[in-house]
Amino acid sequence: MSNATLTTQTFKPGERIVQQGAEAQTAYLIDSGRVRVFLEENGKIVDLAELSEDEIFGETALFTGAAYGANVEAIEETEVTLITPEILKIKIQNCDPMMRAIIQMLIERLQRTNKALLESETREFIDVAFV
Repeated sequence: MSNATLTTQTFKPGERIVQQGAEAQTAYLIDSGRVRVFLEENGKIVDLAELSEDEIFGETALFTGAAYGANVEAIEETEVTLITPEILKIKIQNCDPMMRAIIQMLIERLQRTNKALLESETREFIDVAFV
């Protein structure tokens, strides 16, 4: 499996790691440094979070492959480990059976919750559009 090895990448302060709207193919585990998670639309910027060592962002890539929902850029020099869906699958297959079952259950619940939330937001949008 060609993408089955963990790789790291380093980003300089201000460097964009994830672009909002881009196809999500990788999640990132912060090994060192800090990142800023934010939305940007029509020149307006809304900060959502600041993440640091041992935190993950871009996890959408692991479960849905949908587009990234926000921008992420390095606040300071930041080293991350890249996590692809293939790597996650291998890690899950190699872990204790009880942990594997718990992880699979959490993933399935997250997917169901995200789907229900999306359907709910879509209905609200439609309701507002017809008012």
